[in-house]
Amino acid sequence: MNTWLSNLRLSTRQISLDYLIFLTALFLVVTANIEFFQQVLSVYDFKDNIGFILSLGGMVLGILWLVLQLLCYRISYRFVLIFMVIVAALCAYFTDNYGTIFDRDMLLNGMQTDQAEARDLLTLDFIVRLLLLGVLPAVFIYKINVPRLSWKKAIQHKAVTLIMAVALIAVSMLPFGDQYASFFRQHKQVRYYTNPITPVYSAFKLAKVYYDDMTEPTSITAHAIDTKKITPANSEPKPKLMVFVVGETVRSDHISLNGYPRDTMPLLGKQENIYSFKEAMACGTSTAYSVPCMFSYLDQSAYDVNNAKYHDNVLDTLSRLGVKVVWRDNNSSSKGVANRVIYEDFKTDALNPVCDEECRDVGMLSGFDQLVSTSGKPQDTLLILHQMGNHGPAYYKRYPKEFEIFKPVCRSNELSECDSKSLINSYDNAIRYTDLFLNTTIETLKKHQQFYDVVMVYMSDHGESLGEKNIYLHGLPYKIAPKAQKQVPLIVWSPENNGIDSDALRALLTKPISHDVVTPSLLSFYNIETQETADKLTLFETK
Repeated sequence: MNTWLSNLRLSTRQISLDYLIFLTALFLVVTANIEFFQQVLSVYDFKDNIGFILSLGGMVLGILWLVLQLLCYRISYRFVLIFMVIVAALCAYFTDNYGTIFDRDMLLNGMQTDQAEARDLLTLDFIVRLLLLGVLPAVFIYKINVPRLSWKKAIQHKAVTLIMAVALIAVSMLPFGDQYASFFRQHKQVRYYTNPITPVYSAFKLAKVYYDDMTEPTSITAHAIDTKKITPANSEPKPKLMVFVVGETVRSDHISLNGYPRDTMPLLGKQENIYSFKEAMACGTSTAYSVPCMFSYLDQSAYDVNNAKYHDNVLDTLSRLGVKVVWRDNNSSSKGVANRVIYEDFKTDALNPVCDEECRDVGMLSGFDQLVSTSGKPQDTLLILHQMGNHGPAYYKRYPKEFEIFKPVCRSNELSECDSKSLINSYDNAIRYTDLFLNTTIETLKKHQQFYDVVMVYMSDHGESLGEKNIYLHGLPYKIAPKAQKQVPLIVWSPENNGIDSDALRALLTKPISHDVVTPSLLSFYNIETQETADKLTLFETK
């Protein structure tokens, strides 16, 4: 490709910097904003709103032109323009194919994606698009000859082009002022689909987060310092044993226990003492946000993902009060939650004995009997199992072959290329495997009821979009995210003899509930009291 461009003798061809900037802005509007205009057309019928839709194109062009003019000067234009076309090609691919919005939380989530997850996203279409719409124009920008101007002429040209860019924005918007007012008020989410404006803006916001991290104190803010462990009167209590399963990317409306017509959880459906909560909501729409929030002392309304690591979480409290806390991970990490407790990585066969195409969630139960061995004095124990679960886009990889119950399945990472039925089939098959995993966990716990009061809790970190309104995966800003990305399964197995009030549990099955319930429920299960959670909802009232 470099030889072909050299044959064009770009270095001998001249183009003014102002013209190059305008052409780049136009190129970005045309190639990187397909999903933005599709979102616009999903709201406005083209025939009835052709003028307004064309004006939106003019407005986006004007904004990009203005931004590039403000950033591009003789010493900086190559870096800025090349950076913009590469970012646009990368982000537009995911936006067009998955409906991904690159806000700050999505960029953070992407930075925390491990190599195996990243490989699932690298497809031939992605590479071709990056080469054609990113690398090729970048080489053109680098090779093309831009003549030098005197500083006076450069200032004059810059002033004129800035005025022209502002004029284009004004001319585009003024004839449709009322419609724009309605558009920005009622359809704020559409603007998140603009590329590369949104990713670059989000990157600046993320950079600010890291700057804040560098300037913030590294000391940990203590929580629940008034905790005390309560011993029930007139009883000789058993130690407590809970397995808390952090699910991955499972939406509540695909759980048969909640009324989904497909039997996605046949094994749990046969278990006694199962409680499935139908109105549970996640704290966020991405793992990086939701998992720390789930175990935080801060409610969703007060939680700040940027400061979460500077605060004690409920696992720290439990560990401090003598509960043996172990985090086993078959996902990307604990997102900082388990930094101060026992952490075990089950993503490789070094610890996980159940690995084929990838290491399976059920392998995290390996060595369970030794973990809770009663050879010594039984100890209050909490085992957290962080699943791979339904992590997309390669749902078909998330379960062994024998769990391919619903057919045909989508075997592509290009979800938009799969029909809806095959995509949902592969997603539901992954839930069937989670059903086996949870049922195996319950059966494992049953063997220890003689020495422990046992319970299992399963709650997903967030949900998933499966092509509704051409949106896939997860991670949309919470305010505009569809319910499918926010409503999650919460399932509890609580046998009758563990001291938990089953009537109180049952009364919550159709009540609004959220990740905020996790911290007070963990404390109450282990008979720990603190004023910090005294007035908060808990799953586990004692009899």
